[in-house]
Amino acid sequence: MIGASEWTSLEVAKLVVGALVPVLLFALGIVVSRAARRVEESQWASRKVIERRLELYDEMAPKLNDLFCFFHRVGHYKEIDPPGAVARKRELDKTFYANAPLFSTEFRQRYRAFLNACFLTYTGAGEDAKLRTSPALQRHERPSWKDEWDEMFAWEDTRSDSVQIGTAFDALMDSFSQEVGAKKAERRPRA
Repeated sequence: MIGASEWTSLEVAKLVVGALVPVLLFALGIVVSRAARRVEESQWASRKVIERRLELYDEMAPKLNDLFCFFHRVGHYKEIDPPGAVARKRELDKTFYANAPLFSTEFRQRYRAFLNACFLTYTGAGEDAKLRTSPALQRHERPSWKDEWDEMFAWEDTRSDSVQIGTAFDALMDSFSQEVGAKKAERRPRA
């Protein structure tokens, strides 16, 4: 017969489990705390990226709108002459390419699609991008046309129509709004 002072295996197991529970809870607390900290840091980084995207939106959206107005000949388009349109493209490209890693692949593709609808690039060494619109239509709308501006336009067979440009602009701005956390806007198709 076993004496009253001897431990049974059940009593030893109870003692071990009783001692391990606080240790396991402590370890689990550390794991959960670290995971929560990683989530918090990720959220902070996401907020910072969105804040930067909002700053870029404030900088880029007016220039993108200027190009849209110029190529569609709507709004304040008469305030933008052909050299001004090319200058806006340069400014946009400088901002965009310096910050491209902050944007999604979709946004980067839509930015390029819009600018490619507006401009023909790589037309020769040292040449500026060419405007993909009709110089005759632009000249008709501007009483103070300068003849040297005619050279700033793409060849007729490489021009975009206003529907292409409008569609590319809408897609870009929808993507931009999603980049900054806004919902996609409902748009009617351009005619």
